Amino acid sequence: MSNILRKRRKSNKKNEFKKSVALIFTLIMTTFAWFAYTKILNSNLDIHIASWDMEYYIDGEEKENPIGIEFPTLYPQMEEQVIKVDILNNGEALVDLSYRIQAISIVGVSYELITEGEQPTTENYITITNPILESNPETGELISKGIIIDDSDRFPFTLNIEHSLQVPAKDDAYLKVTARWAGDNDELDTEWGYIVGQYFVDNPDAISAMDITLSIDSYQANDEIIGGAGILPNGPGTRPFLPNSNFAQVEGTTLETGLVIKDLDENEYVWIEVPKLANVYPTAGISITEFTEQEYQKIEDDLHTYTSIYRNGTSATDTYFSDETLGLSSSRYMELKQKMLKSVYQHGGFYISRYEAGTNIKRNGHTAITDLVPMSQPNKYPINWVTCSEAQTLASKSSTNGYSGSLMFGIQWDLVQKYIEAKGVVQGTEIGTIQSQLINNSTSWGNYQPSIYNIVNENALYSLNNGAQWLQAPYDKTSVRAILLSTGANSVFEKQNIFDLAGNVWEWTLENSNINSQPCVIRGGSFESSASSELNVNSRSNNTSIQSYWSIGFRMTIF
Repeated sequence: MSNILRKRRKSNKKNEFKKSVALIFTLIMTTFAWFAYTKILNSNLDIHIASWDMEYYIDGEEKENPIGIEFPTLYPQMEEQVIKVDILNNGEALVDLSYRIQAISIVGVSYELITEGEQPTTENYITITNPILESNPETGELISKGIIIDDSDRFPFTLNIEHSLQVPAKDDAYLKVTARWAGDNDELDTEWGYIVGQYFVDNPDAISAMDITLSIDSYQANDEIIGGAGILPNGPGTRPFLPNSNFAQVEGTTLETGLVIKDLDENEYVWIEVPKLANVYPTAGISITEFTEQEYQKIEDDLHTYTSIYRNGTSATDTYFSDETLGLSSSRYMELKQKMLKSVYQHGGFYISRYEAGTNIKRNGHTAITDLVPMSQPNKYPINWVTCSEAQTLASKSSTNGYSGSLMFGIQWDLVQKYIEAKGVVQGTEIGTIQSQLINNSTSWGNYQPSIYNIVNENALYSLNNGAQWLQAPYDKTSVRAILLSTGANSVFEKQNIFDLAGNVWEWTLENSNINSQPCVIRGGSFESSASSELNVNSRSNNTSIQSYWSIGFRMTIF
């Protein structure tokens, strides 16, 4: 960082501004508007760093945290105005960064700050929206970007915010707020011109049309998020681990496109990011160390809020039903669930098998599972014809080195969708498009009855009679038909390096439907699904505790 950040010089801008107030007032009252634009990026981040030695500067002048940001000159047709905060990390640890908006005032009026989904209690409010992650096209650095104000019915201006997600030890980062005047609404321009102009007439000592107070929070990334054995790429709020020394990163896979690890038997698992950031855990916070019952509940509640669009008002919950249904006692179920929540919280994610659980053994009915060892590999027969409790028994065979193998809990399935959504947006897909693909119709990348596709993988297998007989690919599917495929048969059926999350076979979970006659929840639809409600990754259906079927399989998770 430039030496200018070390200087403690006083800014002359306020004096210069006072000299031009009269001229600006004239322009305001005779043209359109002057604005005072507001914004608020969301984020709340507790910070926990070994040595608190963070410094903040605006134009070389050191600022105290929380930081006040003033926009004294905003007016129609102006050039964009940028306020940049330079952040210096004098500590010895890598630090995750976030912020929370504490207050916004426009022409002396304080605005109520609400989060998405909440209803305002006053007329003067600003909605805090979730930012998105993007790669800086020049440096490749992952940054957070958000739009605080983009309401053309109420404001003739917009306000954007972006910031570095991390700052290494003895290095610098930034946060900047940018105001732009759209200039495409004469009525609003005039209205705001009068409002702002009158404000300065009534308050001749005022030096700012809009004030923002924000707190920049930092979190010691290396210590609080605990990694496992081995060295893997990590990112803001996420620290993947290697479950044991037999695992290694699959060459060419990254956090950006889907980090994959593989064991000596060629079983592959994908890391599902659940960033340990304050906008994910607004209630629990990111400094939990004791993990009490109340704190576990806060973590789960926050994750439900984070994935609310994929819960869609469901009454299904991650609660115990019966030993026979799950193959788990009540105490073991709760122990496993809390271990999952703690691991997701501490590591910033979890693993799922890259492929549906597969085997080299053809199955054509409900037979013993004694000799079955589930594989996460391509071109295997899906392990179907198992009950939920049998699937859990098989999935638990993935346990290793203190980490638990299991079926996914319902919240994990929803978190996988949130992960695919977040990565899709970073990669350039509109959020509405990817959400629709997950919630409404996944036939373009899943094996359902209406799906049309061409299997060119010569190692793949397909069945025209529900697995009674298997044929060798290639295969060209040109019409509506139920075709069961081997695992990972088609590259089209992949998102973020995860295969067949949509369709092929339903997947058992540990979620409870809260319907006593059919307590077991399956997710994602299958190759024989034709009803519109089942043709998507987000679909839920229910089954009895003794149900096994050709179109129901499972997927493992490790946490």
